[in-house]
Amino acid sequence: MNQIILASHGGLAAGVRDTLAMVLGDVPNVHVISLLRDDKEPVTGKAAALIETFDAADTIYVCTDMMGSSVNNSMVELMERDDRITVISGMNMPLVLTLAMSPVPIQGKELVDLIQEARAGLDNCRDSVPLLAKAPRKQVVAGKGGKANIVLVRLDYRLLHGQVVFSWVNSVAASRIIVVDNEAASDEIKKGALRLAKPAGVYLNVYTVERALSKMEKLNTLGENVMFVFGNVRELLQFVSSYPFPEVNFGAAANHDGAEPVGGKDSSVFLDAAEKADAQKILDLGIKIYEQQTPTQARTDISSF
Repeated sequence: MNQIILASHGGLAAGVRDTLAMVLGDVPNVHVISLLRDDKEPVTGKAAALIETFDAADTIYVCTDMMGSSVNNSMVELMERDDRITVISGMNMPLVLTLAMSPVPIQGKELVDLIQEARAGLDNCRDSVPLLAKAPRKQVVAGKGGKANIVLVRLDYRLLHGQVVFSWVNSVAASRIIVVDNEAASDEIKKGALRLAKPAGVYLNVYTVERALSKMEKLNTLGENVMFVFGNVRELLQFVSSYPFPEVNFGAAANHDGAEPVGGKDSSVFLDAAEKADAQKILDLGIKIYEQQTPTQARTDISSF
C-alpha cells in the first residue's frame, strides 16, 4: 500500500489534505504532519511515530513544502534511515493527487515523469489562457474507429475541475471529454480556461446543446471513450430529449436560494423546484439517475424527484 505523508510548516499540509478529500473523497492513506510555531516536539518524532503504525511492506512518500526547509531536512534524515521512504520537496496538488490515486508504488522514471508533470502545472495563466483560446483545432478524420463508447454522462456545474480531471477521467478511461454548456461554449475565455484544465492526452470539445447534438453522428465514427459533462439540468434535459443516454451521474449542482440537497449523505447536488421538475422529466424518459460525487464514494440511485 502507498502511504503518503504531507509535511509542512503551519497549516499548508492540512489544507492540501482537505482539498484532496474534496476531490477524491475519503483518503485514509494520506496523513498530515505540521510544524507549528510553538511546537516543542521535533517534527521527526511526529513522523517516526506515524510511520511506526504502517505495515512493513508499505511504500512511504513524504511530500514536503519546499526544498531546504527545516521540515524537508528532517524528513530527509528519516529517509536515510528507512528504505521505504521517498521524500519529494515542493508538493503541489497534481503531484499529491496522482500519488494518492495510484494503487501501486510509483518509482524510477515514472516518478521522475510525475514530478516533471507536477512542475508543468506551474504556469502563468494570463499568458496561457489567451493562447489556448486561439489555438487551431485539430482535425480528426471520421470513419476510422467505429462507434463511440460513452463511458460517463455527468451533471456538474463546475464543468472541468479536480474531480473530473483527476478522478473520473482515470476511472472511466475517457479519451475525449465533451462539455455541453451554452454559456461556456459562447465565451472564448471560458473555453480557453477549460482547455487549460483538461488532462494531457485527452481531447476536449466545448459545445452548445444544439452543436453537440449535431456532432453525435460524427462522434459515432471515432471509436473513442467519451465522457459528457453538462453544466445544468435544463440543458441536460434538452439534450437527452433528442439523444437519450442509459444513465446520468448527478455529481454537483450549486447551492442557491430555494434549492435543497438530493441524493446520498454529503451530497453536492442542490436542486430547486424547477430543476427537480426537469430532472423528473429525464427520469420519465427512462433514463436512470444516480448521485455520486467521486468514483470512490457510494452511488445513490434516484427513482423520483
